[in-house]
Amino acid sequence: MDDDKDEDEAKAAGREARVARAERYLQGDLKGQRGWYSQHASRFKARAQQLSLAVLAAGALTTFVQAFGTLAWVPVVTAFLGGLVVLAEGWQRIARYNEGWAAYRLASERMKRECRLYVNGAGEYRGFAEEQEAFLRFVENVEAIIAEEQQIFWQHRGGEPPSGRTPPRETVPAEDGERR
Repeated sequence: MDDDKDEDEAKAAGREARVARAERYLQGDLKGQRGWYSQHASRFKARAQQLSLAVLAAGALTTFVQAFGTLAWVPVVTAFLGGLVVLAEGWQRIARYNEGWAAYRLASERMKRECRLYVNGAGEYRGFAEEQEAFLRFVENVEAIIAEEQQIFWQHRGGEPPSGRTPPRETVPAEDGERR
């Protein structure tokens, strides 16, 4: 019985060590990149929904305003609402909020999943003889997730990363979500 208890304690200690090591990597080496993806996914989703709501509201108001068809202000308001729809849809295409939030959320969730698998010694992390090998696999997998998201980022913008390379992960994204 003591052997089972000792084995459980060893597993718990190993798990705690993996949690600490994963957090040091994600927060220290990646400077909170997982959190950045999560925050920007939420922000981009909210912006996409706000712009979509503005388009819907302007469309509905345009229809409503037509009920007052003989009044002099109707063409002006209709033109304004039409311009609002064009601007909202145009900005939606330029900023690519819908594509951005989905890509950021996917990267964030994949990083969380990879962390859970590593911490619990599950999936491809099961059965590693040395902890260092498991950790290196974890780092490689997280870096692959980031590289894939960055590749998608550049493809959606119709270009390639500067110098034909994937930008380094230390690139700090600006407030508008663009990488600089």
